[in-house]
Amino acid sequence: MAAPRENVSLLFKFYCLAVMTLVAAAYTIALRYTRTSDKELYFSTTAVCITEVIKLLLSVGILAKEAGSLGRFKASLKENVLGSPKELMKLSVPSLVYAVQNNMAFLALSNLDAAVYQVTYQLKIPCTALCTVLMLNRTLSKLQWISVFMLCGGVILVQWKPAQATKVVFLQVLEASTLPLWSSTQTTS
Repeated sequence: MAAPRENVSLLFKFYCLAVMTLVAAAYTIALRYTRTSDKELYFSTTAVCITEVIKLLLSVGILAKEAGSLGRFKASLKENVLGSPKELMKLSVPSLVYAVQNNMAFLALSNLDAAVYQVTYQLKIPCTALCTVLMLNRTLSKLQWISVFMLCGGVILVQWKPAQATKVVFLQVLEASTLPLWSSTQTTS
């Protein structure tokens, strides 16, 4: 018996895609700005720790809402978190890896251009695909392999000469923003 399919509208999917894209772009730009500004720098480890605490609080809040009552919430915590230390240890490995990854992201954004970082960061997708094939013995469709290679090609193109590409784009934006200013301030004699 097949599981029932959820009916999610196309509009909602595009909304989610737009929100996730904006969040990722805003995160990268804000982080790059704060790491390269002339003001006093903050510790990246503190920022990562605060982010993880916020995620923990949100997760506990969602669990409490789903449990419905304080008794069921406590029982769920005891059963799923404290009652199975082996599972807790299994979950701590990816948690530590993500903490290291987030700290490395701060380091990368302190030293790389935001656009170069954002595109290079997408290399995690081909790495995940390769690990899925090699470690989990799964197969990818022809379209998925084409997508992975296209993503790698995009990363290579961005890394080819990132400083010149960024400079050209910046100059084009600068010229485009000053053109209307020149045309509106010119006077005819």
